[in-house]
Amino acid sequence: MDWKNIEATLVDNETVFIDIWNPNDSLGNGFQPVFNKVADDHKDVKFARINADIEPDLAKALGVESTPTLIVVKKRMDILQKTEQLGEQMLQDLVEVVRGIDVDELMMST
Repeated sequence: MDWKNIEATLVDNETVFIDIWNPNDSLGNGFQPVFNKVADDHKDVKFARINADIEPDLAKALGVESTPTLIVVKKRMDILQKTEQLGEQMLQDLVEVVRGIDVDELMMST
């Protein structure tokens, strides 16, 4: 994902999991297989990656200070920004938790 398609990605998809990574970070590169596996298991959720080395201004605009960072957005509302890597089961569980969040109800209660 980059500046050219981030807006369309967020508008066209109810839930987006964004992996902000850096190719020079071996820890972040280790997350890619987990991220891809969970993405394959949940076709109704958009999984996107941002290379912070190529898109540093986009990563900064998203508030990313270090990589790897996982950002979860539902209906254009930031749900989570996490800087530590998740294992497969934890990421699978997170997808289910985010599915259960009623963003419209959250917006009405604020």
